[in-house]
Amino acid sequence: MMRLLVVLVVLTLCQLGSAFTGPSAFGAVARPTAAIQMKDSLATELRAKSDEELAAEIDAAKAELYDMRHKRATRQTVKTSDYDAAKYKVALASTILSERK
Repeated sequence: MMRLLVVLVVLTLCQLGSAFTGPSAFGAVARPTAAIQMKDSLATELRAKSDEELAAEIDAAKAELYDMRHKRATRQTVKTSDYDAAKYKVALASTILSERK
């Protein structure tokens, strides 16, 4: 009786573990996530712009960052993902602009 109980517990834990870890390494196909695809599309979009448009994008993103910092300082709700996205946009546009020089 005790062996049966131990076997059932082990099988249950194995099934729960596989539910949390996702597909096994064997046969799992690596696919790019939506966030990676979005970042690639943003990079191609920014590369298509001229230097003046990139400078305007940088200024707009920096103004957006300032507004978010002001909202956070006044205890208004700010999505942290928007803050990270704006910082990423400034960094990416600045990198593209410096690559061209």
